[in-house]
Amino acid sequence: MAIFDIEKDELLRLSDSQLEELIARLAEAEVAIHGHSPACVNWSGSITAPDGGIDIQVQVPVDQLEPGFLVRPNTVFQAKKHKMPKSAIEREIGTGKALSSIISEQARKQGSYIIVSLGDDCSPSGKKERLKAMRDAVKDDPNESYLHLDFYDRSKLIQWLRQHPSVMLWVKAKLGQGYSGWQPYGAWSNPPQGVTDTLISAPGVTITLPSGKGQKLKIDGAINPMRALIRSTNKAVRITGLSGVGKTRIVQALFDETVGTDALDRTVAIYVDTGYEPVPSATAMLDNLLAEGRRAIMILDNCPSELHASLASKVSAAGKEVSLITIEYDIRDDKPQTTEVIHIETDGPEVAEQLLIRRFPSIGQNNARRIAEFADGNARVALAIAERVEEGESLALLSDAQLFNRLFEQRNHPDGHLREQAEILSLVYSFSISSPDAATDELEILGALSGYPKIQLFKAVTKLMERHIVQKRSHWRAILPHAIANRLAASALDSIPVDQLRATFEAPDCERLLMSFSHRLGLLHDHPVAKEIVEAWLQPEGMLGRIAELNDISLRILGYIGPVAPEALLDRIEAVLSSSDFKVMEPGYNPQRRSILRLLQLMAYEPNAFERCARLLIQMAEDEADNNDLDSARNIVPRFFQAYLSGTHASLSQRIALMNECIASSIITRRSLGFKMLSTALDGPPWSGFGVTEFGARPEIMDTNPTMMNL
Repeated sequence: MAIFDIEKDELLRLSDSQLEELIARLAEAEVAIHGHSPACVNWSGSITAPDGGIDIQVQVPVDQLEPGFLVRPNTVFQAKKHKMPKSAIEREIGTGKALSSIISEQARKQGSYIIVSLGDDCSPSGKKERLKAMRDAVKDDPNESYLHLDFYDRSKLIQWLRQHPSVMLWVKAKLGQGYSGWQPYGAWSNPPQGVTDTLISAPGVTITLPSGKGQKLKIDGAINPMRALIRSTNKAVRITGLSGVGKTRIVQALFDETVGTDALDRTVAIYVDTGYEPVPSATAMLDNLLAEGRRAIMILDNCPSELHASLASKVSAAGKEVSLITIEYDIRDDKPQTTEVIHIETDGPEVAEQLLIRRFPSIGQNNARRIAEFADGNARVALAIAERVEEGESLALLSDAQLFNRLFEQRNHPDGHLREQAEILSLVYSFSISSPDAATDELEILGALSGYPKIQLFKAVTKLMERHIVQKRSHWRAILPHAIANRLAASALDSIPVDQLRATFEAPDCERLLMSFSHRLGLLHDHPVAKEIVEAWLQPEGMLGRIAELNDISLRILGYIGPVAPEALLDRIEAVLSSSDFKVMEPGYNPQRRSILRLLQLMAYEPNAFERCARLLIQMAEDEADNNDLDSARNIVPRFFQAYLSGTHASLSQRIALMNECIASSIITRRSLGFKMLSTALDGPPWSGFGVTEFGARPEIMDTNPTMMNL
């Protein structure tokens, strides 16, 4: 049997209320196909009532509909589980002067009245008899000629159901035949039973859209642009952000008609968390949707980038029938290269604080604020701590270390060995517990750092998963969120000799672990050991010293560690650009050149590095052709002079001095660039930023709204 199919007799097991809800959901989906809101469908009441009460009413604000399972914009459905022969029809709708007022009203409005009988599976003649009984019953009504009547038996109902995959998922779940993990629209973020789940739109979370030119939007300002992007693009959309920032809840809100305007069609939403190995697989589900030409919006939570890339190519090639939204998990280090990326991050405690007060009303405002601030706005960390607050307890006097211990121990007795093992595991951004395709055993390598055998570290991973401190995806594991991992990793750096760390991660065949270790170091820019390691790597003969010769993996490592020792990195770039090796990096596609441009642009954020970075970019711009726009330094430097989204906190005087110097230069390319700086400074909106500008755990490169002084 196909994925989106069911035996029609299986529907007989639906209860009265489930049948009514099924018809209502089908009506909502049908209305949505015509481009209208599912809110045009209303349903309530007991379907066993013989008094002609309305079970499902459709009221679409148009004059007519395209032919389909709904014929008239004003339609009433009467749902019946039992068979409806002629006598039952007459009792249901009455005759003559006893005709149901609902039928008369539908006739007056030129509407439609449809009986849906689950008990009937009619032959053509049987359906004809029932329609005749309905028509005979209303023949004395003065408006009977304007009334559309129909009778849907079990076969018609199953035919309708097959058109709507999301409704099929719902009915299969009700019948105990649900596919493992697949769900229609619902509370995908899994709030506790009975807890209010309205979207919290307070400050504290920002969203960056690919078309937003780097601008960070608050939740309520981002919902409608996100919806517009998903409707318009034939590419897959990737939602990125750290664990605990609310990615799933925000995606859920895109389908919620109470949030913003023009919600996405929830009747075509199909959701699954790929971390739980759904059946059928995401690939099989997408292939089926595409083969059958079904309109669907497929949401894959915790979706690995390899799976995303595989499905995204299929979606792009197929057109717009199936939209794909994937929500990343942050265990692996890689990112998709070709997709529409929406980035979500926290920038304050407000959303987490309101969530705590909602979930734990007795915790109190002060405790909620203290926890949210400690968690850096991360909802997952905040909730984990709040679950362990005793009634009436005050957290005001607890240090950050005490709060962290409470989070880690979670009512268990302190376990020094488990803590040490967690610290070792957190040294890398992610690790594999089996490495089926790798030449190295990552658990064994990590365990050797402190003398733990692989089996002991494996058991530690299991315990930490039970405490929700380790997350898993396939054979990958990671300490998450990073608010926890970074604190543990900092402790590990304090307790393991630097030479041992370097010998372990720089060993042959440890390339992936080395990259993952460098990713973690990039989030620990204040730690002296991290700085010591990175500065050693950046020495002229160090691992990263010959920037012009680095391969793709080494360039990724360079990008990760840049925030740790920006001055040393700037020294190294300066030396490389002034050497003969610079000739290797001619304008055009060149990964080394691209990496240097990106790093200089990021490091120019700091006022004390701005002039050096800008001068090096100007030097690189001098070698560019006028028609070169690929990785162009000429396009980077003028943006530093925007009133908004400039990507730098350099002072106005710093920028003016550089601009004047270029304008006064005898070198034509510099003078031209100086005038471009001036033109950019005088331009008004719209401003275009540098996109997502993460630089390790350093403050995000983002301007506040432009002021009169900026302008």
